[in-house]
Amino acid sequence: MTRHVLISLLALTLAGPIAVAAPPIASAGPAERTPLAASATVTPLITSRTQTFRQLGAQAPLNLHGGSGVAGVSFGSRSDEVITQAKLKLRYTYSPSMLADLSHIKVMLNDEIVAVVPLPKDKGSETQQLELPLDSRLLTDFNRLQFRLIGHYTNQCEDPANSSLWAQISNTSELTLTAQSLSLVNDLAHFPEPFFDRRDFTRLTLPFVFAGHPSIGTLQAAGVLSSWFGAAAGWRGARFPTLLDSLPASQHAVVFATNDQRPGFLAKYPSVKAPTVAIITNPNQPARKLLMVLGRDDSDLKQAADALVLGQAAMTGPQVTVAGIKLDAPRQAYDAPNWVRMDRATKFGELVGSQQDLEVSGQQPDQIRVNLRVPADLFTWRSRGIPIALKFRYTAPAKLDGSRMAVAINDNFVQSFNLRPAGQGGEQSSLRLPLLDDGLFASGNEVLLPAFRVGSRNQLQFQYSFVLPKEGNCSSTGNDNFRAAIDPDSQIDFSGYPHFATLPNLGFFANSGYPFTKYADLSGSALVVPAKPSSSDIEAMLTLLAHMGESTGYPALRYRLVTPAQIDTVKDDDLLVIGAAAQMPLLKQWRDRLPTSVDGSDRRVADSAYSANSSFGWLNAANAQPNTAILGQTQIQAQGRLAALLGFESPYTPGRSVVVVTGSEPGALGQALDALDDEGKVAAMHGSAVLIRADNVVSQLVGPTYQVGKLPLWTWVWFFLSERPILLAVMAVLAVCTFAFAILRLLKAVTARRLENK
Repeated sequence: MTRHVLISLLALTLAGPIAVAAPPIASAGPAERTPLAASATVTPLITSRTQTFRQLGAQAPLNLHGGSGVAGVSFGSRSDEVITQAKLKLRYTYSPSMLADLSHIKVMLNDEIVAVVPLPKDKGSETQQLELPLDSRLLTDFNRLQFRLIGHYTNQCEDPANSSLWAQISNTSELTLTAQSLSLVNDLAHFPEPFFDRRDFTRLTLPFVFAGHPSIGTLQAAGVLSSWFGAAAGWRGARFPTLLDSLPASQHAVVFATNDQRPGFLAKYPSVKAPTVAIITNPNQPARKLLMVLGRDDSDLKQAADALVLGQAAMTGPQVTVAGIKLDAPRQAYDAPNWVRMDRATKFGELVGSQQDLEVSGQQPDQIRVNLRVPADLFTWRSRGIPIALKFRYTAPAKLDGSRMAVAINDNFVQSFNLRPAGQGGEQSSLRLPLLDDGLFASGNEVLLPAFRVGSRNQLQFQYSFVLPKEGNCSSTGNDNFRAAIDPDSQIDFSGYPHFATLPNLGFFANSGYPFTKYADLSGSALVVPAKPSSSDIEAMLTLLAHMGESTGYPALRYRLVTPAQIDTVKDDDLLVIGAAAQMPLLKQWRDRLPTSVDGSDRRVADSAYSANSSFGWLNAANAQPNTAILGQTQIQAQGRLAALLGFESPYTPGRSVVVVTGSEPGALGQALDALDDEGKVAAMHGSAVLIRADNVVSQLVGPTYQVGKLPLWTWVWFFLSERPILLAVMAVLAVCTFAFAILRLLKAVTARRLENK
């Protein structure tokens, strides 16, 4: 039996409280107990959570086509709990043309059939809803819930690919899991569990706890750890609710404390004599744990946080002390682990979690998806395209029968390949993802795609489609065990392109954290927070650092955190300013540079001739830059929360950027964080100002622009002239005249010489 099966049987037989022994956390000696030791008995904590299929990753309804269509979703089971009950609320629709006595949908959990859903003919035109219990004993660490359509439309000769054979599972279907907490030992060997569990597919929500007035040094150490958690959480997203001088009631949490500055509940906790990391039981809920980052002062906290993210592999036991930490040289620009390589071609095997992610099976299998993260300032102007050396394998058809493999990027079709009897595609399948639209077709394997299709975050999609051979008027059903794969040695090459961009563009920041993520460790970046930050300000800071960690896949080891009074120390850095205008005197100081501003109920909004929402990727198209002049400004007073993202060139250093995350009040910053978690809203963020109110996002492109990066001389000349067509025309006329004048002088000289020879 699996670990979860054994634990499930044990948990279901328990009738009383669970006994737990809390190992002591010592500072002065091995026998000294912490005053926060848990009681001898712990009442099990029962939790229930409901997730829609959309939250589990199904961005669209699950479509089942053909006689044996398959689709599904995945979910995990945390290590600190055992699932005692699972329930599925299924919403589905199916074709009324299928035979009710032969057609059905098999529901499978980890490849075992748990239910069979009948398909009555008289209900095929309606959306159906069905609740199904799932056997929790079948659950493991990672689980796959699949739906297989067994469809028939006639009792005689039938085509498994007939359009009458279909069913659709709504992505609003829900999975409800009831779980019982497990008693965990205080052992850092399991870190990052239970604070982050990779089996948990929901957004990471991890409270950070501080003293009533945390220092800037303490917050900087916390930012390092939050960025690491953001990188670990990845696509799940991360939020860090902030508590000042209090503990969460029923959650795991991270606590930062020095000997002189600590939350009240740690008043009697022994002082530490070195940077320390410990794990203890949450006194408010013994089933939950506290990760303690401790030190004598702020410097110790920074060392403890750095050691936790860099040296966790060697940590065991309930407590460790840090003897020292040495950071290597700063990272190079654009070398983030999550981004494609800039110095060579990137193999597909480097872009996926495992080789199984590049394999599919079935007649109409799901897409193979390969995610690509590209630097936001990659300059692809006038490029013929991004080359892909594609290799793929598949179950070989007996003959060329119409089976195909289609390639797309970001759901935009690129090219398709016929699947030949050879069973594989090699170097002859090389193709390019062109970035300039100079025609419908190109020679060879080139397929043209407009530049705005390739952004900071991209996904290559490979869709196989197999055709069953026919015998007369009937399709053969003898072999539908088709398998296919993209070879992990396939490569995509982004090397050789310069880095150059026109700013401000808040879409770059929203998608990838640019320009701060140019260096994965955030070298050359500074965050500015109020002198006395509120819990909302701290949560915004920690979450934004996690957002950048998710982009780069690396912790922010070298960023700097300052208050407005310390701004002179970071004038040469890119600045991320966080806080409401009432708390940030810098925003009032920079008011003339901000055509749009939000200061409590006072709001000033600029008007221009151009809407950034219809930008059509203007920042990537050299000949399409709009007029960003300010035509007017409107000043109003209004109630209610309004959040804003603002971008402009640094007033201190040319070429450096300032991004401001602000709101009408500190609580409004949460609206900005929610918007940055929403893919649909992020797609609407562009230009120099983004206003967020309720569920609406409005982008503006007003005020001056500036350029960052370097171009080769010849490329820069053509780029410069492409923005000035009149100057280019004048230069062309002058060039023609000069050339004609030179030819005329040459002809005269030749004529004169001939006359002399006569």
